[in-house]
Amino acid sequence: MMNGLDQVKQQPFILGFILLYVLPPIGMAWFVGCAVLEWRSQIMKKHALPTDLISLLLALMAMASIGSVLINWQITDLLSTLILIGYLGIYVYWLRHPEHLHIRQFVWITIWGGVYIFFSERVLNLIPHDSIIGTAVSFLTGHFLFGYRGMPRLYGSTFNPNYACYLLILALAFLSVELLRAIQIKNKQIIILSLLILPILDLGIYQTGSRAGFVIMFLIHLLFIYKLSIRLFLPIAALVAISAPFLYQLMPRSDGTESSMTKRIEIWGNSWHIFTENPFFGATTFGFGRDYAALNGEMIPHAHDLFLSVLSSSGIFCGLFFLAAIVINTVQLFKAQRMSAKNNYSAALFLFSLPTIILYGIMDFTLSSPQVMIIVLVLLSYWVRYSARMNQFARLHKTMRLVLGNRVRFGDRRQKPAILQTFKGASGR
Repeated sequence: MMNGLDQVKQQPFILGFILLYVLPPIGMAWFVGCAVLEWRSQIMKKHALPTDLISLLLALMAMASIGSVLINWQITDLLSTLILIGYLGIYVYWLRHPEHLHIRQFVWITIWGGVYIFFSERVLNLIPHDSIIGTAVSFLTGHFLFGYRGMPRLYGSTFNPNYACYLLILALAFLSVELLRAIQIKNKQIIILSLLILPILDLGIYQTGSRAGFVIMFLIHLLFIYKLSIRLFLPIAALVAISAPFLYQLMPRSDGTESSMTKRIEIWGNSWHIFTENPFFGATTFGFGRDYAALNGEMIPHAHDLFLSVLSSSGIFCGLFFLAAIVINTVQLFKAQRMSAKNNYSAALFLFSLPTIILYGIMDFTLSSPQVMIIVLVLLSYWVRYSARMNQFARLHKTMRLVLGNRVRFGDRRQKPAILQTFKGASGR
């Protein structure tokens, strides 16, 4: 406990992440402050904006929202522009200041955040909701429910069960990598701690009632077993495939899957219609809900699909750029696995975590939550720095191959693979 408090005192930026889970509105305001500081520095020092794909995508989406406002004359939609500029500021801040938080600190904050989401559900349910004070406290602690009514589902301090599910999935992905690392270096304390946390996160994902989360949870566990032992993976994967009908019955809310899918398809169809009505600049994130209500009288805030959300809110150019960014980063992710040493921590971390953004985004748009979006942006900032470093080592590796040629002039011929392997291993550090 004292070690944790000392870390917060020495690195106050950890406090912002803790607030993001414990008191989400204050945590979000803390990150907005980071964005303001970054934009102030940007203007005062006249820095050039980063040109990585994430920065360019956010900038394009901000410009598209301005274009939409100019075409539709919905001045209130400029709030979408401000939000996107804020996200860009947060992302650039963490891209430029990696010294504020080591990646493993971020990983463990996310893991403990998942644990907090699970246990806070029990405590925060005690807050009375029949008074102004109770409502205010619920909002401040993130236990004020947005966008969902129905059977009880866990959401803790995240405002919505689907948002909670994604953050729990991210915590599970991170924990799986930490457990793999602990097994490899035989760290018994981390192994025991991870095995204690693992069922908590699994149960939390199940109690959110998310069907997509349930499936992704199994995929993460299968990936963990694959990375641990291919011999163990093959029979377990076969068993899971054979048990699929039984697992389907275990899936939360499985009896409502058909009706839910029908509703999703309806939302996707209407979202596509909104895009066709605003093909170049989209309807903006704020305008989407207004246009959807005008379309069929129902209040749906987003497209419940990551790609359709970008397409309908920001138009064709942003949609295609987003698709290109996914393809390029997928190639980069596979390249990272091929280039890095077998037990490379960072390569494994991104392999477990980055696909969850897309996988969950197929069925829902959890990035509509600023709480989730901020955490994902910080994760992406780590990935962009890592992939840039990996590409530098790849170029150096290629240069070394050209220099060495087919023979190693300064020693035994067998030294060549060893030298190249040195660069290959270094790319993952």
